[in-house]
Amino acid sequence: MNVIGVIAEYNPFHKGHLYQLNTVRKVLKPDGIIVILSGNFVQRGEPAVFDKWARAEMALHGGADLVIELPVCFSTATAEIFAESAVKLLSQTQIVNTLSFGIEEYHEKELFYLGKLLSEEPILLKKLIKDYLKTGVSFPSAREKAVAKYISSKNENLNVQLISKLLKKPNFILAVEYIKAIVKLGVKFSIFPVLRKGHGYHDKEFTEQYASASGIRQALFFHGLDISNGIIKSLPDSTLRIMKREIESNRTPVFLQDYETIILYVLRRMQPRELTAYFDVEEGLENRIKKSAQFGGNLDQLISRIVSKRYPETRIQRILTHILLNIPKEMIESRTPQYFRVLGFTQRGSLILRELNKKTTVPIISRAAEYKNLNHSAKKMFEKDLLSSDVYSLAFKDPTPRNGSSDFSRRVIYFNPLK
Repeated sequence: MNVIGVIAEYNPFHKGHLYQLNTVRKVLKPDGIIVILSGNFVQRGEPAVFDKWARAEMALHGGADLVIELPVCFSTATAEIFAESAVKLLSQTQIVNTLSFGIEEYHEKELFYLGKLLSEEPILLKKLIKDYLKTGVSFPSAREKAVAKYISSKNENLNVQLISKLLKKPNFILAVEYIKAIVKLGVKFSIFPVLRKGHGYHDKEFTEQYASASGIRQALFFHGLDISNGIIKSLPDSTLRIMKREIESNRTPVFLQDYETIILYVLRRMQPRELTAYFDVEEGLENRIKKSAQFGGNLDQLISRIVSKRYPETRIQRILTHILLNIPKEMIESRTPQYFRVLGFTQRGSLILRELNKKTTVPIISRAAEYKNLNHSAKKMFEKDLLSSDVYSLAFKDPTPRNGSSDFSRRVIYFNPLK
């Protein structure tokens, strides 16, 4: 089978995502597309604006055939762990042969060089990264400077200025992490990069149909689905219908600010030493977090008191999300998903699922109750996914849809595009 893998958040699914899946279909003519989708909380350390079921449905309408959830302990991790765990999950299918991803600029030589270099991480490069970190800059900045200096010192036939520019682009950075994971894991994937259309990852403007997900989320935060703000033209009709349905059902768009009281309560209740059980809380950061929680009255104040050059906002948000969901660092550091959680499929996806069942040795979970058959560590991982759904629902403005154990009452989505 010719099966393509895509790793995504679809937060929310927009016309740029639709363009990628349509391009995969047109050029590669696959037997199917498997999407590994972040669940209710995503890599920037935030809740997704709509829950995993709504976003899985958006993906199926947009051309995905099988949607599998990436466990929350990995969907909220660093770009490196996010990419490696998702690539590992795709490789465990034993049927995916190609990974497709969006990218701002495709420079094959530079992309593969960086992926290989960072997977091997030579001693000199490690030292350079540590030296730059000591100056107080963030890890991405330290790595970018270290890579440039390393390449210059080795007299590699590469454009250092181009590489430095590329390492500032979010999708290119993630693409490097995908290649790095493929090299590290020895996975025999070919790759199919698709150039992004329209605005950059962080661009908030609406001047053409291909807007960024960041811009769409900002518009939702301030204006909802107000047709006058330009959000409508950035979304496929199917996405717009699903979003309207979710809002009418009181499953309103969710943002990190919706949890500020809960987060402040948890931080004020905990002792600094307890905070060190969470990923990335090191070098005395636990004391800074605890002190900031005592004096910050809202989430913005809390985060602004904690952030520094070394610990940028997204890193702090990931830490706060791990604390909110009580995800221990050992679970994140395992980098190994232990099950396939099926969120939805099409008729073509049902055939892929049947083939997946023949090939993989990893348990496939179609109904939440089946998780009880998992081994101990897999159960613990799955229980964090269950908890993430229960916590996610607490942000809904109307109390009616806030019930716990919601994953046990949700059925896998079956989408028939012919109906």
